[in-house]
Amino acid sequence: MSDKDFKYLFEPRSIAVVGVSDDAGRPGSQAVRALLNNGYAGKIFPVNPKYEQFEGLRCFGSVSEIDEPIDLVVVGVPAAGVLPVLEASVEKHVPFAVVLSGGFRESGPEGIEREQRMLELARRGGMRIIGPNCLGFANIHSNVYAAFGSITREPKLKRGGVSLVTQSGGFGYSLALACSAAGIGFRHVIATGNETDIDTVQLIDALLDDPETQIILAYIEGTRDGRALLDVGRRAMAVGKPVLLWKGGVTEQGARAAASHTASMTGTYDFYRALFKQTGIIEINEIHEAADYLKALAGAKYPQGNGVAVMGVSGGSAIVFADAGEPEGLSLCELDVQTQHKLQAVVPNIGAVHNPIDLTAGYFSPNNGEKLATAVQAVLDAPNVHAVCVNLATTGKVGSLAAAEVLARLAAAATKPIVVFSSAPASEIGDALARFDEANIAVLPSPSGAARSIAMLARYEQAKRRVSREQGANSVATSPADGRITATGGALSENDSKKILAAAGIPVTRDVIVTTADGAVFDDLKAPLVVKVVSADIPHKTEVGGVKVGIQTRADLKQAIDEVLANARKHVPTARIDGVLVSEMVRGGFELIAGVVNDVVFGPVVVVGAGGIYAELLGDSACRLAPFDEKTAREMVDELQCRRIMDGARGGAALDVDAIASALAALSRFAWENRESVQEIDINPLFALPEGVVAADALIVARGTAGARSE
Repeated sequence: MSDKDFKYLFEPRSIAVVGVSDDAGRPGSQAVRALLNNGYAGKIFPVNPKYEQFEGLRCFGSVSEIDEPIDLVVVGVPAAGVLPVLEASVEKHVPFAVVLSGGFRESGPEGIEREQRMLELARRGGMRIIGPNCLGFANIHSNVYAAFGSITREPKLKRGGVSLVTQSGGFGYSLALACSAAGIGFRHVIATGNETDIDTVQLIDALLDDPETQIILAYIEGTRDGRALLDVGRRAMAVGKPVLLWKGGVTEQGARAAASHTASMTGTYDFYRALFKQTGIIEINEIHEAADYLKALAGAKYPQGNGVAVMGVSGGSAIVFADAGEPEGLSLCELDVQTQHKLQAVVPNIGAVHNPIDLTAGYFSPNNGEKLATAVQAVLDAPNVHAVCVNLATTGKVGSLAAAEVLARLAAAATKPIVVFSSAPASEIGDALARFDEANIAVLPSPSGAARSIAMLARYEQAKRRVSREQGANSVATSPADGRITATGGALSENDSKKILAAAGIPVTRDVIVTTADGAVFDDLKAPLVVKVVSADIPHKTEVGGVKVGIQTRADLKQAIDEVLANARKHVPTARIDGVLVSEMVRGGFELIAGVVNDVVFGPVVVVGAGGIYAELLGDSACRLAPFDEKTAREMVDELQCRRIMDGARGGAALDVDAIASALAALSRFAWENRESVQEIDINPLFALPEGVVAADALIVARGTAGARSE
């Protein structure tokens, strides 16, 4: 069965509910009552051998006794009884099960074994399972309630185009109820629990094919397959269905051992945030933010730039909007003279026609409809305005309805988004809110929320172009054959690492390797020089005295070679030493650290950050999932705190940012092509120069040695 072939999961024609009881609190009992109370049109088969009837329906002793086809079995029995129910369901060729029961891997070793046996049974029998240890799901449109808990009780969720997938049933239902209270309508609400079989990413993928789902909201604490989430996020953008995702558990505690510095520069949450940027998935981390964003996205209109005009009857609201919008990248753009002339004809003299536009008190009224329409249309027509916020603030019933009629008419023909701020109670302006809702105009309860929502829409529009461009990164030319790595474990020496990276298109220093204190190489290189011990067993050479810098003479070179060899043998007696690398010292420029972490969930991730004294001082880094192109690499560099230094600090020369981007993109291609054999890459330092970049040191760790990170 395909992951996407979930038709009779979401739209079951018949449902068996195992574990019903007169105890109203039992999950199975709640599910049957919810199906009946909400008017589910399919067949319901309660199952419990202790009862002949339940809620007026025939109650069966087991699934095996049901002599009709079953699309979905809902299991609400104690954990020890789950496997027999599923075995009987497999024998009847039931395609789907929702296991509400707890007592699986969350409960200890016995539960882990039980969960594994459940998955093996499902795989053999061709059954797909949601759960276990979940609250189930509801299809609001079709009145399917394969669930228990708050989702089955009043108030019933309004029908709409938002589908919610959540790993936490309790919190997910809280999110659904809060959004519903804000006027959001739902299609599906699905709690996935332990995700033994069907997981959140598969469900999002399936919902992208559901014509009744326009927007997907998700809460996750982790995913087994970051690459699948990457692919689904990009597909969501391609089909035009925004995905809002709340990532729980974003903090990480404890350190991890790694051979490279790169691995310590990021955490797993950084990888999720990189994925969000590369897919256009919209990150949320507040319930009210979810509601605001869902309202704003319902209009499916996106700003083509960051210019926004604010107009209304509350100057303070405009200030709050501006304060919230500027950090998000919005600009209260200056209106052109022609637009201001149009406004002067319809705005009272005591008002203001610059941005923000003060329409003055009482402007929103039935008698002022045409003037309001002229004013709003003038602003929408302004070339540097990409979105409009209308501040109704505390405007009452009559004025709000008058404004709603005008804005709804204009929005129908407008390509630019219009959002409204209103703090008037719904009990007073209900008719206006209904009109706004019909027109898909977001009405938000705070001006700062309105600003952040418009900024989100602008970022989403930018992400559309970026994701479309980045799709080509998966088909870029691969690294040259001699840039591939076939090692199966262990850290490569600096010399070997740099040769491989140079073949992959990353500039490296000019080096010569020697095995004794040979000063003859002095004539082949340009001083000052750097001397470093070459050993795959010594990844951090400085710590053992294996590095000497600033060598100017032949005599100093011989002495330095002797010293680094002696230090290495003293501190790491068992190390295999291949010799000493003599390199031309890089002068000037700015030190970066670049590298790759091959994560167990996300695969190869490229990281770049400030190096040298800034590495620990700033903790300044950016990352993206490989592979990617030069423009994406440039965006990474632009995110760094140290980015301004590259434009020329204190009269210094500007650095070659394009060359940095080119090196990072090449590194990403190499990492992707060698994802089966490379665990970590560390380029430290990567010198950014006025012309070009150069890797002064490098370490490649083959897979099989460093521990890949997990959730």
